[in-house]
Amino acid sequence: MSLKSIRNQINALRRKFAFPLAVLRLRRISEEFCHDWHAALTNNKPLPEPHPFILKIAKEVLPLNTFMSLHHYLNRHRENKTTPEPRAIAVTLFPHHANSLLFTHLFAGELTPRPKPAPPFGIIPRNRPQRTRAIDPRTRAITRQLRETLRNSPANPGQPTVAPNATPAAPAQPPVP
Repeated sequence: MSLKSIRNQINALRRKFAFPLAVLRLRRISEEFCHDWHAALTNNKPLPEPHPFILKIAKEVLPLNTFMSLHHYLNRHRENKTTPEPRAIAVTLFPHHANSLLFTHLFAGELTPRPKPAPPFGIIPRNRPQRTRAIDPRTRAITRQLRETLRNSPANPGQPTVAPNATPAAPAQPPVP
């Protein structure tokens, strides 16, 4: 298989899945916007402006010719003090696909969280251990001595002490009749 045929297959897949990917991107962006809108409504803060939201859709999703209807839709919600719905935003932008199965499937259920962006090329993130304080070897010896004295103190009777190289006792054998 040559590089040209692989490139052609990739381009065919991009064309085939361009619209579903655009709808998924639109869903993510519109859910974030609707969440911000609802948070602003409940906290009595100023509502987000629709113009930056529309520019973000044009940049990340698709340049469409139905942005004016989206602007009117968002202004109606601003006047009524209600929260817009992500699916209604998608239907406003894609009115010809409103009843398609694609919309019902892409707007059903929860989305998986966005993946974290990859680090720049050549930079490998590594998990660094947390910094710890340097321990003075004398304090280790003092704590070891303190532990030994507590172990052997009369307040702790009955604790068996085991020699480091002790062999375990053999289990008792019942008498054989």
